Amino acid sequence: MLALRLASSSRSGVRHWSAFTWLSRGLTETVSPKTGRLKPNLHRLPESEWILVEEGIPGPGALRNFAEAREMLRRKHETFESPDREKYLLQMPGSSEAQAEVLEMLLEYLPRRYPNCFRISHGSVKFGPDTVVTTSAHDWHAEYRVGDFAKCPIELASRLVCEDLVVLQDGVVCAGSVMFSFSNFHKRFGMDMNQLHAKVPQYGADLEKPVNRIFASLSPDRPLCRSNWNISWSDDIMAGYSRYPHRNPGISAREREASLTRLRQAVLTHGLADSAWLKVEYQTLRRLRQNSSCILFTIRTFLNSFADLSSEPSAAGNLLLNLQQLHGREFSQYLGIDDPGIYTLVEAFVKDASSPRHAD
Repeated sequence: MLALRLASSSRSGVRHWSAFTWLSRGLTETVSPKTGRLKPNLHRLPESEWILVEEGIPGPGALRNFAEAREMLRRKHETFESPDREKYLLQMPGSSEAQAEVLEMLLEYLPRRYPNCFRISHGSVKFGPDTVVTTSAHDWHAEYRVGDFAKCPIELASRLVCEDLVVLQDGVVCAGSVMFSFSNFHKRFGMDMNQLHAKVPQYGADLEKPVNRIFASLSPDRPLCRSNWNISWSDDIMAGYSRYPHRNPGISAREREASLTRLRQAVLTHGLADSAWLKVEYQTLRRLRQNSSCILFTIRTFLNSFADLSSEPSAAGNLLLNLQQLHGREFSQYLGIDDPGIYTLVEAFVKDASSPRHAD
């Protein structure tokens, strides 16, 4: 049973999240200032910030984020109904119990945390097959029956939220849905954390051991969160190489240089504010209680125009520190700022946005 419609919200009191949120709080630091080594950048997860939903009517500064969140839910619905679903929604045999626990966690959390956006109607059994969940988050209205997703509970869990969801069992990806944070989920399915990050510069030397330790010691009572940032050259919410054309593994060194030349020229011609977007992933980690060999990894992706950075001087200041700490480091290749021309243009823009004249 499924009913969908789009409508305007009449509620007020929007809660606004963006790519600038965690930079503004000073919680995003990519490398150690002293050593240049990558940092896990993990923090205790506030329970109120596990799943992020903007409520009510968005103000002018939040309109794009509100529309983007609604578009994410719409894309999930369309993709899961299409032949492409198996590229974005996958499960291993034997993972259904962990999936069901994830779904139940969300059905407990969402109506309690966002009562104006989620409503649960139970049948004879709590969270049984006749349970109906109704959502009106981000002006996306839908009604789902839990029993219709018995063969793939992670699908319903994913339909309810903007986050990409990944379940790892003993460190291996065993179920999930990923559309917005990274591409080619179907090719990475079944990998462990080391394999997933094999091509990330500095990961093996700096993060492999600490990340494995953190995963091994993660407690259900102490979930964690982190955030990272990147420069995207496209505002497409679907993950793909349009965001990072210079990092496409299918192009030659000559083609990569040509791509970087085009990006530099775009910034020189149109300015960074009209050429690039700040992409931030807000990630959470929590171990399941009943299926304790499993960890749920959530990733909420934000894309905000650099044009908005001048109104976020704290975020701009912390982004500038990140840029300068990364300068000359191997990991800068991953962000596309290893190119001196692009780095200079980005640093100048961010330095200007962080200047005192932009502060309140």
